Amino acid sequence: MVAEAVILDRQIADMIDRLDVLKDRLVALAEVGADSQVPTDGGGWSVTFEGLDGCVARVTQEGPRLRSSVSSEKDVAKIKDAAGSFFGRLFVPSIAYKPVSGFRAEAEALLARGASKLIKLVTTKGATKVSYETKNG
Repeated sequence: MVAEAVILDRQIADMIDRLDVLKDRLVALAEVGADSQVPTDGGGWSVTFEGLDGCVARVTQEGPRLRSSVSSEKDVAKIKDAAGSFFGRLFVPSIAYKPVSGFRAEAEALLARGASKLIKLVTTKGATKVSYETKNG
């Protein structure tokens, strides 16, 4: 029983490694195939690949997300500089600074052209995911 468990554990680890390589390749293909990218509601994109047997692999890149908070003094200093006198209207103090509800629209209304710099400073890249569908039958 122990030997079988060890063998299965090693096989699973090898399969996970191989799957990670395949996922990386799918993501790379999706990233270079901009013409195949379908926009998602959240500002990201999705690409669907179909296998010869009808199975599907879908690569989805989430849209950029605002950071939930900013705690690094270095980052806060840059953000304060970008927000100027509107910093207090765009962030609420807590243990860290958090963007206000409707931050992007408020920043654009207050800062006009300077808003993009500020928004970039408090935005993180969304996750990229690969999902599969198995053909029935």
